[in-house]
Amino acid sequence: MSDKSYQIKENNQVMIQGGEKKVMKKILSVALSTAMAFSMFASVAFGDDALNTQQKFDVLKEKGIFTGYPDGTAGLDKEMTRAEFAKVLVGIMGLEPIEGKASFKDKNYKADKWPAPYVEAVYAAGLMEGKNTTKMIFDFNGKITVQEMAKVLVTAQKLEIPTETNNNASDWAKGYVQAAINAGLVDAKANPKANASRSQLVDVAYSIYLAQQKPAVASYKVSENGKVVEFTLANSEVVKVTLDTALVPNKDTEVKFTHNNYDYTETVKWVVTEASKVQGVTASNLKEVVVTFDGEVDKASAELKDNYKLSDSTLSVKSAVLNDAKNTVVLTLDGDSSLKNQQKYTLTVTGVKAGTKTISATNVEFAPVDSQLPEVVSVTGLGTKAIKVVFSEPIKQTYAASFQLNGQAFYGSPSVNNREMVLRSSYDLSVGEHTLTVSGVEDFAGFKSLKSEHKFTVVEDTTAPTIAEATATLEKLTLTFSEDIDDATLKADNVYHKRGNTNVKASRYVKLTGNKYEFYFSKDNALPSYATTIYVDGVKDYSGNAMTENTKQVTAQVDTERPYVVDARVPAGQKAQLQITFSKDLAEGQKWTDLITVKDKDGKVRQVSSVSFKDSDTRNILLVNFFANLPEGTNTLEIKGIKDNTVLGNTLLDYTTTFNVGDSGEPKFAGASFKIDSEARRAVIRFNEKMDAASLVNRSNYVLTLGTNKVALPTEASLTVTQDGKGVVIDLPIEIGGVNVANNWKEIRVQGVKDVSGNYLVDFGKDIVIANYNTLSVEDSYEVNGENYTASVTGKREVKVKLSQAVSKIVDKSKVAVTANGATYGVESVVADDSDVITIKLNKDLYTSTGLNVEFAGAEFIGLAQNRIALDNVTLTQASGTVIADQVKPEVVFASGVDTYKLVGSVTGSTYKFAINFAEQLDAGLNTYIGEDLVVTRMTDNKVLTTNPAQSAHFSAEVSGQQIIVTITDATPNAEDKYEIEVKSNARYIQDLYGNVAAGKGPVRTSN
Repeated sequence: MSDKSYQIKENNQVMIQGGEKKVMKKILSVALSTAMAFSMFASVAFGDDALNTQQKFDVLKEKGIFTGYPDGTAGLDKEMTRAEFAKVLVGIMGLEPIEGKASFKDKNYKADKWPAPYVEAVYAAGLMEGKNTTKMIFDFNGKITVQEMAKVLVTAQKLEIPTETNNNASDWAKGYVQAAINAGLVDAKANPKANASRSQLVDVAYSIYLAQQKPAVASYKVSENGKVVEFTLANSEVVKVTLDTALVPNKDTEVKFTHNNYDYTETVKWVVTEASKVQGVTASNLKEVVVTFDGEVDKASAELKDNYKLSDSTLSVKSAVLNDAKNTVVLTLDGDSSLKNQQKYTLTVTGVKAGTKTISATNVEFAPVDSQLPEVVSVTGLGTKAIKVVFSEPIKQTYAASFQLNGQAFYGSPSVNNREMVLRSSYDLSVGEHTLTVSGVEDFAGFKSLKSEHKFTVVEDTTAPTIAEATATLEKLTLTFSEDIDDATLKADNVYHKRGNTNVKASRYVKLTGNKYEFYFSKDNALPSYATTIYVDGVKDYSGNAMTENTKQVTAQVDTERPYVVDARVPAGQKAQLQITFSKDLAEGQKWTDLITVKDKDGKVRQVSSVSFKDSDTRNILLVNFFANLPEGTNTLEIKGIKDNTVLGNTLLDYTTTFNVGDSGEPKFAGASFKIDSEARRAVIRFNEKMDAASLVNRSNYVLTLGTNKVALPTEASLTVTQDGKGVVIDLPIEIGGVNVANNWKEIRVQGVKDVSGNYLVDFGKDIVIANYNTLSVEDSYEVNGENYTASVTGKREVKVKLSQAVSKIVDKSKVAVTANGATYGVESVVADDSDVITIKLNKDLYTSTGLNVEFAGAEFIGLAQNRIALDNVTLTQASGTVIADQVKPEVVFASGVDTYKLVGSVTGSTYKFAINFAEQLDAGLNTYIGEDLVVTRMTDNKVLTTNPAQSAHFSAEVSGQQIIVTITDATPNAEDKYEIEVKSNARYIQDLYGNVAAGKGPVRTSN
């Protein structure tokens, strides 16, 4: 190829210059990728299949790609010369003819002849080289064959030449032709040596021509969470577009991109069925808040009103109702409370589920704008005794004076339920058309409705309501009446089924709409699973018509659906209560404390004091109360075996989840350590929880006192957050403003720092006087179950002590001594791990803090600032359980390796007494209940005894010092009888004097 630079026509929208290889690659890439998709010689048309070859020729002729013969014919049956094909290639590829040049030596091939500009163009572009490259013969009047074209296509596409061929091409062309056949470029039935006809070339040229037009977007796909859109074009090309900003779900968005020099602007929508976030919060009236999600949400969790919290604590949510599209929840406020117009509020949303995701949004701001007067939407006659009026927004309770009927005062009583009002007339309304005039009905913004007239028709209602539909499970009956029911005539025990001659009544009901109600039956009164008759007595409509057709056949379905946990949370303002919401009502009388386990972040089981239903109408919500506050942070809930309130008692699958006890408390200053000398000027300041790192290293949050002057922390000072995130290390330079730090540093103030939850330091700041931290003392602030102690026995061989500041290690452990009731306990180690709580490890078991003494005789510690600090001559002595706490569970112990419970005294008749020995004294105040923590089994027949004296064999138990005496009364004693006694692993009432519940043990055989 002779040309080194080549200009392509601008109207082809390619615009590439510089270098024949680049030109050829671009041109052939476009043309041949089209040819790849559409077989050139299999007569497969691309584009509009309705066009025949002549019509295609006409299109190409109009575009100047084909010329035709002088007589105007297309000559489709004729064969095409190489020069003619070159001209077609130039036309369809948008090449620029090269004038005034003749590179080949064919006879009559001259620059001023018509073939030359086209032949030179395809030669320069590398599309055709000629028949004899040595002699430079192009053979422009010769015919173009199938195999010649195959070679051009295969070479340009860089297709792999197969080693095995099965075609009739010339030897030199077999590989090219086979590659073209394999790639679908050539019909395997075509004769490779034959010349291509003009009709074949018209079809191919038309295909290439169409491919070079801008392909439309056929489809698109959104991926990578809205950041990527893949467009599929009409020619099957896929264009991947990465966006700077992710698409907003379910919203039309214009996406612009350029491909092959064509500009595209496409409107796309990222369709998201499941919601991913709260899209917005609005309020167009002062009684309802509308929460919009960007997709569908789960009904059970979306309609859980506790999932929504308004910033104004005086406002609470009465109900949450999800719309039919499952993407919008309307919150109605409780009681007479309401929002204030154009005042800013925030709404926090938690726990709303969408598929596998849980949606939350914190402090979404909104301002109610109620500028509309309440309007009447509809007026309907409810028989001859009542009128139903629906308003455009919730309204306040109003009086009859706001209404006129047919121009006269209305006598009756209105009752309001949100947007609906029922006007009960004091007299019968006549049949026919009436006009109700409404005025002065007030909404919660104080706007009153304008006077408006509404025509409605009263129909003589002598028809009693009937049961239009009845569906049921064994426990719940849903009745739909033929019309609205007068609530005043409906009670739960109006509805029943029969068991023999006994009326089995519903226990409660819930109103769904004016004519639809749910009635609940207890498990003992459940509906049968076969067809049965439902009776409804005493129910009337608003015209006073009592039901006469008051029965309905129903076949209750067996409810086999397991309950599941919808939500678990610590209610706002609570830390000693967990609220668990289930999908269904639960059976009463379950032993909740055996079924519900809560563990704190350290894996310690938190003792439950009581479990109850939230109230009589919400038996799907349990309130779990604890003896002490749950620790802040992540806790674990485990539920096993809870049953729903169905006849089958469907059992919840074992369930484990985590829940967070929010940090709403202000962080506190927890101590400081200083090293100030010629080598260092360091302060380590500690807090009681993990802090926000950015606030800790913010220099403006510290003020130094040097001598009598207050100075800002200089830029030379170094600030480093401690590894646990609860403190900051501050290193100061030798001088600040010409003042020697070591000699003049008196105080440091810390202010404006906050914890990771955004709570600021209590009182916003703390003045730390350095002189107060030159000595070490024991603090009376080691907290156990809400009480403060100086120390605590936290394990059988472990005592913890709270110091006035954090330390990193002890210098000499021999300076610490531990004794209890005259016995000495060797100190194996003292762990001081950058904390203000040190742990003393002992060499033998210590079960109680009674009689305990911990002595520090000049013990030196290394402070966090690497300073030495002494705890001089301090002795901690247990006194009436107020100084040193006991956190060790009482354990069963045996004397001299004997592993049986010994008989106490001799057998008296049918009575046996055995002693269970514990390592420490027990609380006798719980004697009434400790039998519940024991399991006593008679071994001869494996009978489990009870604590009920009415049984022939039973037991009782009582505390006596460090023992539990178990008395077994057996009406049929046997000298060979043996018993096993087990202390349950989930014991509750066997406790030491400090409230620690006994560790489980057993079963252990008795010695009789």
